[in-house]
Amino acid sequence: SIPPTLFPRIFTLDHYWNLFSYFRFGEYTLNSMIIALFTTLISTIFGIMAAYGFSRFNFKGASHLLFFIMIIRVFTPVALLFPLYTLMRTFGLLDTTLSIILGVSSFQVPFTIWFMKTFFDEFPRSIEEAAMLDGLSRFSCLWKVVIPLSKPGIAVSAVFAFLAGWGDFIFSLSFSQTTRSMPLTIGIANMLTGYKIYWGELMAGGTYMMLIPLVIVIFFQKYIVKGLIAGAIKA
Repeated sequence: SIPPTLFPRIFTLDHYWNLFSYFRFGEYTLNSMIIALFTTLISTIFGIMAAYGFSRFNFKGASHLLFFIMIIRVFTPVALLFPLYTLMRTFGLLDTTLSIILGVSSFQVPFTIWFMKTFFDEFPRSIEEAAMLDGLSRFSCLWKVVIPLSKPGIAVSAVFAFLAGWGDFIFSLSFSQTTRSMPLTIGIANMLTGYKIYWGELMAGGTYMMLIPLVIVIFFQKYIVKGLIAGAIKA
């Protein structure tokens, strides 16, 4: 309405209906969920394994490799966008959710490595030694002993990875070309056209996109608080 008001004169859910009827938000939601879940899976698995390796094994060049990983995290996605775009085009991955997943994961894996390494550095080695004396291999000890006792840190890194995948814009804008790979962030941005701005649907889309991260943060709140406090103390 013009002039705009703080509260609407008429309460309606028509804008939410339009999201799925005219703006293909069902397809965008599926793409966003795929990107977020697989980004979380890749970042968590590879980040945990790499962090455990850096924490428990002393090998030549470990400190230099850790510094290189930190440097990757320091860069903004825009700084590495061109080489990543070239790689995706070379391997024929443009306009796929996989390209967006790999782009976001390339920045989330370094974060998971550095975050989880602080947990593994402080994890009592005596517990691992006792488990290996009972017959567990190093790999089994990691998955059956260390990881279950590091749930707060894993929860924090997983939630951060999910939020990064769910809210990614720069990689999605660069790598997606059609609606088959576009997530919610691009779907909402497409409501800003040169001829018209769909204000009602724009606000409804932003509210809708916020719901899933809000539910996840509320559900994992206990682990997130524990993980952040433990990480701050250990750091």
